[in-house]
Amino acid sequence: MRVGVIGVGYLGQHHARVYSELPGVELVGVVDINKERAKEVAERYFTSAFFDYQDLFGKVDAVSIVVPTVIHRDIAGRFIEQGINILIEKPVTTSLEEARELMEMANKKNVVLQVGHIERFNSAVVELSKIVDHPIFIDCSRMGPYVNRNTDVGVVLDLMIHDIDIVMSIVRDKVVKINASGYPVFSREEDIANAQLVFSNGCIANLTASRITRKKIRRMEVTQLDSFISIDYLEQELAVYKKTSSSFPYLLMEKPPMQKGEPLRLELEHFIKCVRNGEKPLVGLEEGTNALEVALNILEEIKKKHGDS
Repeated sequence: MRVGVIGVGYLGQHHARVYSELPGVELVGVVDINKERAKEVAERYFTSAFFDYQDLFGKVDAVSIVVPTVIHRDIAGRFIEQGINILIEKPVTTSLEEARELMEMANKKNVVLQVGHIERFNSAVVELSKIVDHPIFIDCSRMGPYVNRNTDVGVVLDLMIHDIDIVMSIVRDKVVKINASGYPVFSREEDIANAQLVFSNGCIANLTASRITRKKIRRMEVTQLDSFISIDYLEQELAVYKKTSSSFPYLLMEKPPMQKGEPLRLELEHFIKCVRNGEKPLVGLEEGTNALEVALNILEEIKKKHGDS
């Protein structure tokens, strides 16, 4: 399987690293408009450096697109036209119209298009998907220090969208109401945001995302009628608290055994498997578009409440 990576900044370099290590995969080249950066990463992973993504046409079967969101649509569209399979980092595009255009193009060309929602491949989330049944309340916190990257989008599209995607995947119902707030602090976009999602089945999800805190936190807590599930994404740990009896309702904690692995490696292995076998990805364009739609609706609520402040 011949692959390439478009954009080798902070995250793209790790796509290149993992591809270079996967058996049966040849990293044909990396692309970046920063020529020195492209050469540096190419040398590190024993591959070729390119400075125009079109130079990969005819040379690869699949690519990772790890560039600013505003150019996702144009670059992905060109690779789809060439019949090349794509893993595109989240958020899939900047608008629903662009995402739907890509969906139509990918269906016509019959190419695999996976969206890079990496947390779906966190071992704790994989385990959660097996045991969650009927969530009634979900609380998510995704916080960390400010870093000078991904500042072309705010914290909702940068960080919160991970939790939006996971919440949508376990609730499996329609969002009927959104209440949200957010404020810029260090950048021009919102750096801290909170959103409450109400689903048609009555489930409520409370999501907080910040890129201005000192400590890195990644957690989710899911309440069901008979249990409480806690996830630590960073440690890839999951704990389940269950009632032992209705007459004496103290909680018993269980920690299911899990095999931890690097989520990015698992994600890229899944992508390669889908390309080889022509399978639908766990997080395809439909799932990526659904998460984007909720994220954009959250941003609209923030804008209505706070204007351009």
